[in-house]
Amino acid sequence: MVSNELKMEYNYNLNRYYNGCDYIEQHPDETNKYIDEVMKLLAKVNEILDKITNQEMITEKEILGGFEI
Repeated sequence: MVSNELKMEYNYNLNRYYNGCDYIEQHPDETNKYIDEVMKLLAKVNEILDKITNQEMITEKEILGGFEI
């Protein structure tokens, strides 16, 4: 069973990633300034997701929308 702490960390980083993508989409002139940070968030989300999927099966809805805790 995956700890709620790990799922909360996933949700937090997933939310930050989505917010970063939204910001870049709304401010394309600032893409170069923020793209590296957004990509770091994506890497962190994928790292946490790997830890979670090694311990339990999850749905596509949870991958894309986060976990209900």
